[in-house]
Amino acid sequence: MATVSSLQPKMTSGLESVESVLHTVPSDSGKVVEFHSRELDMMPGDWAESGNPTPYELRVTLQTCKRLWKLNQEALQHPDCDHQITQQNIKVLERMYIVLMDYLVE
Repeated sequence: MATVSSLQPKMTSGLESVESVLHTVPSDSGKVVEFHSRELDMMPGDWAESGNPTPYELRVTLQTCKRLWKLNQEALQHPDCDHQITQQNIKVLERMYIVLMDYLVE
């Protein structure tokens, strides 16, 4: 049976690019400037100071959590998906999201 981890690319460390999108923006001089946006993956273990994330680290970790939750939800529709493991992953991500949101109220 397949899981999200076997169906999707492996997670990378906090500073590596998972997906790069090329945008072209015209500049004043008529030249085209290339802009590469990056989608970063960060989990609590990647924080510089454990248990005390910077606002940037918290934001990126929340976005990673949301993105992985969505991937797991989509994986449930795949015929080779191991539903039990995927549902367990979803529950872990939901609990992590709640814990991360608690950092915003502290």
